Amino acid sequence: MKNNYVSIKKKLIISYVVIIIVLTCLSSYILYTNFILTKTYNSFIESILMLNEIQSYLGDSKKNLDKLLLTRSTNYIDLIYSSIDEARETIKKFQKTNITEDNYMITKDLLNLLNSYEKYSEETFRIALSSADERYIENYNKSNKVYSYIFKALEEINYNISRSGFENYSIMIQHNSKLFNILIFMLGIVLFGSLAFAYIFSINMVRSINKLTEAAKKVSKGNFDIGIIEIDSNDELSILAKAFNKMIDNIRFLLDEIKKKAELEKEAQFLALQSQINPHFLFNTLNVIAKMSLLEGGEKTCDLIESLSDMLRYNLRKIDSSVMIYEELKNIEEYVKIQRTRFLDRIDFYKDVDENVLKYYIPALTIQPLVENAFIHGLEGKEDKGIIELLIKDEDEFIRIEVRDNGKGFDFDKNTEETKGHTTGIGLKNVKERLNIFFKGKSQMYIKNRDEGHGAVVGILIPKVGKQNV
Repeated sequence: MKNNYVSIKKKLIISYVVIIIVLTCLSSYILYTNFILTKTYNSFIESILMLNEIQSYLGDSKKNLDKLLLTRSTNYIDLIYSSIDEARETIKKFQKTNITEDNYMITKDLLNLLNSYEKYSEETFRIALSSADERYIENYNKSNKVYSYIFKALEEINYNISRSGFENYSIMIQHNSKLFNILIFMLGIVLFGSLAFAYIFSINMVRSINKLTEAAKKVSKGNFDIGIIEIDSNDELSILAKAFNKMIDNIRFLLDEIKKKAELEKEAQFLALQSQINPHFLFNTLNVIAKMSLLEGGEKTCDLIESLSDMLRYNLRKIDSSVMIYEELKNIEEYVKIQRTRFLDRIDFYKDVDENVLKYYIPALTIQPLVENAFIHGLEGKEDKGIIELLIKDEDEFIRIEVRDNGKGFDFDKNTEETKGHTTGIGLKNVKERLNIFFKGKSQMYIKNRDEGHGAVVGILIPKVGKQNV
């Protein structure tokens, strides 16, 4: 679960990031293609402009040559050279920016023609300025012929560039048109995917919340008979559902424990009521008998009746009350005193108690049923001497209480836990369940026969509980 856990916040962030990345990629591609298209167009325009500049420089040089021949003025010589140099530099620049095999060869020829043009133009104005005859006309005609070749080459280059430029531009336009349609389609997919994700995400969330809401309504009305809420979204809602299921299980468990405790208390109260037979009348009668026995000199009888009275008074208290261990021991001593009177010298009762545990609390009638069980299972019907040992030991955070006898031992084929005591009417099962409730499942009870095969051991292990914790 932890390995697959993805929070709602993280799911939303991931979806937003994916959408942003897709849109960014699409936008970047659009910008890139537009940049390439613009760059291609600008390169085409720049090439056309350079060709026009070359033509303009050559035209200026020819005009200046004609003016020189007409006026025989040397002022035009620098202008002629300047125009030719500008044309040469522009051709070289054009040659670098339009690197194709055809353009390279044409521009190379163009530079050679320009050199020839410069040579014939120079011969023309040199002869024209040095003599008055018309010998310069031959060179002038040659320069004009080269001039026409240059213009023809420029027109060819212009045609090639225009044709390839328009073809490339047309291809780019068609490509961009297709790309635009693809981008529109992709944007539609992204939009549809985003809406579908939002719809599915919200539907699943609302469905999960509705499950929890309906279950909470039933629980608020006291109906805990609901099934397990299953939410497999691996986010906060699934954690909430698991916690809700756990809470319902805990509530059911607590309700069962409360019902069980109520049934145990009801059973114990009923058993105690069975033995009351008007307790006030019984106690008053026992007191009268004790006083009469004392007046008649029956001190043992008086002592026995007082023990019986004290024991019955203790046993008839509320079964759910808690007592200190020493109070329970005091009542056990009264019980043992009565049993010794009954069995005479056939019973020996020994105690081994750590004094520092006497003020810890236990449920009323916890140890006495164990002692009564030892008399019932261990000693009744036994002809030789019976021995019962009560051990209460301090074991750090726990208290161990054991009752041992040397009787016939337990027959585990029979339900010995259901056997009830002489005075309490409480069996070992009742004690075990009340201890489990009182100590919240931290107590233990064990029953076993002694290793030597004679007698049994009934023990309980309970945590130390002070008065402030009860």
